[in-house]
Amino acid sequence: MNAPRPKPPGGPVPFPEQMGRMFDRFARGPRRRFWQQLRMRGGEWAPDIDVFEEENVTVVRADLPGVKREDFDISIEDSTLHIDGQREEEHAREPDYYSERPLGRFSRTVQLPEGIDPNAIEASYQDGVLELRIPHSPAEPRRSVKVPIQ
Repeated sequence: MNAPRPKPPGGPVPFPEQMGRMFDRFARGPRRRFWQQLRMRGGEWAPDIDVFEEENVTVVRADLPGVKREDFDISIEDSTLHIDGQREEEHAREPDYYSERPLGRFSRTVQLPEGIDPNAIEASYQDGVLELRIPHSPAEPRRSVKVPIQ
């Protein structure tokens, strides 16, 4: 007899997120280069990210090796995080024999959970890894209101 599958914390996972996870699993291993090329849109590439929660804080980590701090921007619009920038060639060189490092414009968008505090975000950039710590707003206490019936 099959045991019931454990439910993800926080309720069911939306279909687009399930598809994203499926493609992320597909992207690991020997198919990684194919997936990187597929992710590039119109010359743009998308950095790899991790998103997780710890103690009322959503943490986003993005791998941006070889990108200078002044070459990318971070913004939040409503509850959507945008990371945009560009990785330049370090120096002019002959055509590559083999290259897997994307150059040029990059962009990554992350849908953040409801109830974040965009004014209290902490960002650090060290060793090519951008880390954003986005605190959750304190939950407003639930109010009970008596509704009169006429």
